[in-house]
Amino acid sequence: MSEKRKNMAKIAVMYCIVALAACAGIAQADDGGVGGEHCGKPKRNDFMKMGNKLGLTDDQKAQAKVIFQGNRDSLKPLIANLRTERKNLQSLIHADTIDETAIRAETARIAGIQADLNVSRAKTGAQFRAILTPSQLAILKTIPQKKDKVATSCTE
Repeated sequence: MSEKRKNMAKIAVMYCIVALAACAGIAQADDGGVGGEHCGKPKRNDFMKMGNKLGLTDDQKAQAKVIFQGNRDSLKPLIANLRTERKNLQSLIHADTIDETAIRAETARIAGIQADLNVSRAKTGAQFRAILTPSQLAILKTIPQKKDKVATSCTE
């Protein structure tokens, strides 16, 4: 193979690596990774789709908005704390020296925050279900629930 072809092959490989890195960054942002637009926040159109499937009345939509807005406001400090603690854990994991006690303590703090988030999600869900009719509740149970991205992403 000529020198020119070898150089072209090296350039092609480098472009592929750059493209893969860019795709990985886009995927992380789309999943709600660091700086993701919807990190910890459900997309508005998801609620609209669910509202349409349930056939919510205007009154129910207004009540749901109050419920979810109140929940979002109370979760902001918890989510910010979770992000901070996860960054701390990452720092401990990647430190030059391993401090097992500190890693375990940080992991326990994260677990406590996640428990608080889960309890809040359960309470909010109960409040939302309380405004639904029995037929809407039956429909809600058939709608597949998306995994909570707050606990699994928005971490680094």
